[in-house]
Amino acid sequence: MKRSMVFSVVRGAVILAVTAIGLGLWFFLSHHQSRPVSKQSAEAEFSQLRSRFSTEQPLVDMSLRRPADPSTTEPSAGPLHTFHTVIFDTRGNQRLVHITVPYWFGRLFAGRGGEFIWLGQLTFLDDTEFDSESIHLSLDQLDQRGPGLIVDYQHKSGGQFIAWVE
Repeated sequence: MKRSMVFSVVRGAVILAVTAIGLGLWFFLSHHQSRPVSKQSAEAEFSQLRSRFSTEQPLVDMSLRRPADPSTTEPSAGPLHTFHTVIFDTRGNQRLVHITVPYWFGRLFAGRGGEFIWLGQLTFLDDTEFDSESIHLSLDQLDQRGPGLIVDYQHKSGGQFIAWVE
């Protein structure tokens, strides 16, 4: 193989790698926000979110670590478009994390069987104190339920987690 051809292949691979990294970084920055906050600021934001969902029960009952009885869920009102997750992470420095990703992207985090088995799978682009919390939630259950509150959970330490789909 000629040197010029090898150089062209290497140059093309480098351009593709840099482009992929750039697109990945853009996706992360446009769908993820993390900032330090006080406990009071986090409480205010979570209080506002809880009032937004005051008429809904979360799909996942965290005392059971699985969805509530499917017969009590309302049928879907249409296709799902977006996953939203808000986390008050109290490990180390207190921070508030907002993650909003397209539903198709969130589907990539479900296991082989189309099931989320860790709460941390709903944090998509971050590592938080909730990663190791077990749950059992399938994409089929989300699709059947449709838009609404997925999880509202708090640690005794003060960390909080709310996720919903639209």
